[in-house]
Amino acid sequence: MKERKKGEHAMVRKLFMLMAAFVLILCMKTTTYAASTKTVNMESVGSGMYIHIGTMKRGKGTVYHRVKVKKKGILIVAGAAIAEDGTPYGMAVRLCDSKKRSLEPYKRSYVSTEEFIVYGVDPGTYYIEVKNQSYYSLSAGVKKVKDLGGDSKKTAYQIAHKKRVSGLVTAGEKAGSADWFKFKLAKNRKVKIELAAIGTDAFRFYLYGPGCRNGICMASLKNDAKDFQKKVALKKGTYYIKVVRASKKSNASGFYDVRWSMQ
Repeated sequence: MKERKKGEHAMVRKLFMLMAAFVLILCMKTTTYAASTKTVNMESVGSGMYIHIGTMKRGKGTVYHRVKVKKKGILIVAGAAIAEDGTPYGMAVRLCDSKKRSLEPYKRSYVSTEEFIVYGVDPGTYYIEVKNQSYYSLSAGVKKVKDLGGDSKKTAYQIAHKKRVSGLVTAGEKAGSADWFKFKLAKNRKVKIELAAIGTDAFRFYLYGPGCRNGICMASLKNDAKDFQKKVALKKGTYYIKVVRASKKSNASGFYDVRWSMQ
């Protein structure tokens, strides 16, 4: 995923650098406590990045951090709970919709100074929920990502030879929804298919076409930023790639890449 590292991965590195600075600032701040339940607007620090430093009285309560997404893309969240001596450690966060309804199970998403979470999101208002932390810092980054997958086999997006395309699985959409792509072979060829995914849970990639009309599962990927490669001998014809959550009960969201090339 060489084309992506300069974008989303660079943003994540910036978030971690900002967060480390906020941890030091928090240690020097006069303590002010949030109410048992509170809603705050995260502070914009430019380039689609937001931050918040928070405290909760006696380490109990819930804070909802409002983030507005203007264009379809990804929401990257990083953060850390902070001990009284300033030591950062991991904490659970949860993504909620505009009415503060949870879009994932509690404690499904875990962040720290070394871990982050990536959600696929539609335009709108979201809340990042943090519970029961005496001191913490939270960072979020919003980035537009092209979502080229078709909603059905009939509307499958045609991938040009050697062209890398991206797609999104967004939080809150129907669990059984699917994205579709297609490519065509003028004659029998050996083909390499490259896949990658980053998100809150696993995505599965299926291949349909001559010789695999019922579909074959090529991969189940979760946070696999490095390309997964599969080489297959295919007959002449039209082939379809279907992208779905690994389970219809899953709340997975995130983004992925697909690329194919003749060998």
